[in-house]
Amino acid sequence: MKQLIFWRHAEAEVESASGKDADRALTKRGRKDAENMAKWLAQYLPDDVEIWASPALRCQETASALQKRTGWVITASEVLGIHSNCQQILDLLHQFTAEKTVVFVGHQPNLGLCIASLLKNSPHACAVKKGSVWWLRRPKSATQSSSALQMVLYAVQQPALI
Repeated sequence: MKQLIFWRHAEAEVESASGKDADRALTKRGRKDAENMAKWLAQYLPDDVEIWASPALRCQETASALQKRTGWVITASEVLGIHSNCQQILDLLHQFTAEKTVVFVGHQPNLGLCIASLLKNSPHACAVKKGSVWWLRRPKSATQSSSALQMVLYAVQQPALI
């Protein structure tokens, strides 16, 4: 994988009408933050990107902001879901080609744990704020045959800074 973008869902309502965590929708601010982040991302991403998102409503709504700008399809995956874990997400990374750019829209602490693992940081999760993007790239010096995914931090962007 050439580039990997971890995008935490934007601000969501505290409780859904159904009472289910997975049904929590974005707030008005969350929708605005997702739109702003999607606009920023669309400026810099290549033309062929895969978007993978948790099936939770707040993640689907966040990802759809980018889909509306680009037309890219969103793949809903329980691997990015509320009840997943970091290792499942890291295992999913092995299915992508070396030249692929992928956007993962999901939840804390799993996104932060994956980022820390890929950057070879401490086992503690990186603090990924709501609506924020952490953009990782594979270094040019990384070998394609290496089984361990080597990534470097390229950018961190928060909705409040756009």
